[in-house]
Amino acid sequence: MEEEEDSDSNTVKTPLFRSQSLEKFLRFSNIYLKFEGLNPTGTQKDRISLVHMKLAKKQGYDTITAGTCGNYGASLAYFAHLLGLRAIIYMSKIDYGNRIDELLSYGAKVVNVNEGYEEVVEDSIADAEKNEWYNANPGPKTSKVNYEAYASIAYEIVSELNCSPTAVGVPVGNGTTLAGIHYGFKSMYEKGLIDHIPRIVAASSIHGNAIISSFKKGLSHVKPILPNEIKETKVNGPLVTYKPYDGDAALKALKESNGFADYISDHEMLLNSKLLRGMVGINVLPASTAPIGALKRFVLKEKTNSTYVIILTGKGSFEESHHLS
Repeated sequence: MEEEEDSDSNTVKTPLFRSQSLEKFLRFSNIYLKFEGLNPTGTQKDRISLVHMKLAKKQGYDTITAGTCGNYGASLAYFAHLLGLRAIIYMSKIDYGNRIDELLSYGAKVVNVNEGYEEVVEDSIADAEKNEWYNANPGPKTSKVNYEAYASIAYEIVSELNCSPTAVGVPVGNGTTLAGIHYGFKSMYEKGLIDHIPRIVAASSIHGNAIISSFKKGLSHVKPILPNEIKETKVNGPLVTYKPYDGDAALKALKESNGFADYISDHEMLLNSKLLRGMVGINVLPASTAPIGALKRFVLKEKTNSTYVIILTGKGSFEESHHLS
């Protein structure tokens, strides 16, 4: 198959590999893991960070900002350091300390906000407008850039499999990664490069995600949940949200792909991460393992047995992903 355009060499091409040990554990075959932990700072966030950094430089900005739970901030700080920009990263008191030493080591300024994630993002957006900084936060102004960057995950999957898989399991917070991956598959399908768009299997925390709840209710648009309906923990932080910034796009992707969505508990995510560390030898962010449980339920429900891909991110930096403590 002719490969879709290279994503401007924004990041390393991450590996896709079959896990027979996970197949035996889950009792179905042809499970492939797309390990984003081999990006420079250990997560898929690198795919969008470098794009935003290049745009910021091209547009004449000297400062870039975003609100984060930790991984996106670390990624922005890393590329800002490489490209000579100043990074100002906003973090919630709940997440403060999550990769903080790494952020500071790259020279980023960290602003501690005494509120939750959504409010952290809004504070960063407001200060970006006031101070004329480049705004790398999720939302309408950056969605298209983010989707195009995350589409590279889909291009790589098809290139490595030489076909389009049956389903792709994606962890869901704001919905940006999910929407971008679907965007990539849809683009290839419309160009005749693949014969079908994979079904998207979305997974998020049982403690609150408006995309999953809206899908389960059969809604055509995401209905925000109340802030007190979410419970953020050290495990589920990247997944819980009452107002997902790319929620409608993610919900549309789920519906267009005849997808599936489910909630996962912190306990199950922790068990999955230990399982992958022991069976596969990769150190993953527990929240990113949410699709494992959802994919198992999808297969049982659909009674299919074909080719499946699970998107996983690393637990921290490149080095941490390679050297298991």
